[in-house]
Amino acid sequence: MNQLIKLHLGLFKYIKVELPKKRTLKEIVKFLKQIIEVYLKELIKLYKNLFLVFDIDYQKQKKQFDKYNKVKKELQQALKMLQYVDKRMIEQKVPRNIRRQFWNDFRKHGTVRKETFDQLLKEINQIGG
Repeated sequence: MNQLIKLHLGLFKYIKVELPKKRTLKEIVKFLKQIIEVYLKELIKLYKNLFLVFDIDYQKQKKQFDKYNKVKKELQQALKMLQYVDKRMIEQKVPRNIRRQFWNDFRKHGTVRKETFDQLLKEINQIGG
């Protein structure tokens, strides 16, 4: 409902500003026709969204989509952290075979992952505060 009120307020403000600029009857009619077309399109979109709120299938799909986006965001953050770890090892000039061994251990053993993430958290806390 808030969007509906904003739509109407915006429409009235726009008409109040633009209508006095129109000089001839033809310009006024053309202006009002364009306003009505745009207004109706926006109004239809708002009502479609309103009716989707009551649709059970839409709600299920929306929950799945939101869950997917959350997982995607978390995976992107995890990838950035892993890339940061690899970049830091390269900057510290860790030999390639030791880096390879680290990533194999990281993949196979939970303790290596936990130590790595604990170290990252320490770095974040040092930078942040």
